[in-house]
Amino acid sequence: EIIKRIQKQFPDAHDGDLRQKVAENLRVCFLKSPKGGQHYKDGQTLGLHSKCFIVCCYIGSQNLYLCDLAEWGVVIDDADSVQNLKTQYWDPMWKTSFLRDDCDVQGVMDGLSIDRTAPQSKAEMTLEQFEKMKEKIRAASNAPKEEEKKYTAKKKAEGEESDGDDSSDSEAED
Repeated sequence: EIIKRIQKQFPDAHDGDLRQKVAENLRVCFLKSPKGGQHYKDGQTLGLHSKCFIVCCYIGSQNLYLCDLAEWGVVIDDADSVQNLKTQYWDPMWKTSFLRDDCDVQGVMDGLSIDRTAPQSKAEMTLEQFEKMKEKIRAASNAPKEEEKKYTAKKKAEGEESDGDDSSDSEAED
């Protein structure tokens, strides 16, 4: 979203120049533990949902992607406070986490035209979208499959013409 905003603000910017500026100035990485790795002992991925832009300093929940969440944050414009935050929080985390290979800048730039808007509710999803979402949820959190089966059966039933038969109910209970 940052790069898309730059493209919108500077529509005449050449693609090669923008790619070079992003490669030289934007740093994105995965959070890592000082003891090494990106996972807790139980296999769950380390996570930290805060975003930190050190210009002055913004701390909050504003995502770098479109979503329907409340976005709250605070801008810190006191130089001593920002320096303290950088020294105690940012520098140690960055030293442990940043690897240049974490972010494929050219891959990111090539993917800017992908439509990442999502349906507003499950009711607006196609069966294919729901199946993809289900796979991601299952991979991330081992979600129970029973609820998913019921929803899938319901979506399939909605997609077929009703002939008065209750076969979709038995399918959902399998």
